[in-house]
Amino acid sequence: WIGPGKIGTEIGAGASPVPGLDPAPIYVDCFKSFGVAPNRADYYGHACRLPFHDHALDYVIASHVLEHVANPVAALVEWYRVLRPGGIIYLVVPNRLSMFDHTRALTSVEHMLADFSAGTTARDATHIDEFAFGVDWGRYDPDVAPEDVPTKQKTFARGLHETVARGEDINIHFHTFEPSNVRALLETLARGKMAPSGQSTTTRVGPDDS
Repeated sequence: WIGPGKIGTEIGAGASPVPGLDPAPIYVDCFKSFGVAPNRADYYGHACRLPFHDHALDYVIASHVLEHVANPVAALVEWYRVLRPGGIIYLVVPNRLSMFDHTRALTSVEHMLADFSAGTTARDATHIDEFAFGVDWGRYDPDVAPEDVPTKQKTFARGLHETVARGEDINIHFHTFEPSNVRALLETLARGKMAPSGQSTTTRVGPDDS
């Protein structure tokens, strides 16, 4: 889909960028490391505030990023902003049913639109308790013994709330996705003409496991 010789960016690649691109993308990340693994980044920036001019890029790649964004619509609008007409957003979003989010409710399109209207940021505490107490801890952190999960949940949630209280960003899965709400979100935005004037929008949603 992208082809050789294109200039683009990959957001949040961490230590595992999408392979096979020539030339390599410009890597952007808002964290210097993820756990013990250093992140690959040419520039530090946020998914909703990219360091590029309007219509500057042929593509934007975001693999396993959208669920970490508190304001997915703002991110998509920003990605469209930096794309040239006919550019590609290569988006990989994990299906909640195949991971630790399977015990959480599916995020509605209406909720994501409300986050956009409210200007929600990564300092939002709305989903902290839902995430901390709602994920399947057997998959999220298998090293935690089942009897220790309640204590771990409380400690984890308290730490996130303290981070927000200090005015700092948090890194959780703010929202949950399946192919159905990814498709519905993109189609809703396309109907609403959220992309900059003159740009075409194409939606391709892959198998139910991605």
